[in-house]
Parts: sequence; C-alpha cells; structure tokens
Amino acid sequence: MFQNATKEDLVTVLIEMGGTVDADLGIMELKQKLMLSKAYLEDEEFVRYVLATMIEDRMENEEYIKKEDFRKKAEERRLERKEELELARIEAA
Repeated sequence: MFQNATKEDLVTVLIEMGGTVDADLGIMELKQKLMLSKAYLEDEEFVRYVLATMIEDRMENEEYIKKEDFRKKAEERRLERKEELELARIEAA
C-alpha cells in the first residue's frame, strides 16, 4: 500500500481523512498515523483506494511532465537547426 507513497501523498490523504499533520513528521510516522487514524480503522479499503489513486495520479502527472519537457527540448533543438540552416543559406548566397 505504501510502496510508492511520498510524504506529500501521505500528508494529503491524512488531511483529506480529517486528520492533522505536523510538518516535522517523517514518512514512517505518517504511515503509522494513517494506519491508526479513525478513517483507516473504520474503512481500510477506502483509505487504501484513496492513497493508491493519489499515487497513481501523481506518477502519471510526473510522467506527463517528463514527456512534455522532452518534447519542448526536441522542439528547441529543431528550431535551432532550422535557424542554423537559414543562416548558412544566407551566408552562402
């Protein structure tokens, strides 16, 4: 359940489940706090689902950002090559 969870994921789930979070808590303390929370004890499957969905959404967003950065860099390289070719044509004329 916690395999790919970040501190931010755990904090968000705890807050959404009505808990409070101290800023100085580490991942292990946050996991423990989540597992002892009222929401988790009452409906473990729901909390697991919320956390899994949050992790999946974050990972998909990170992947999208990586792809978008790669696309932008490729477009910048393409434009640079195009400018270099135009400059070479002008100098050759």
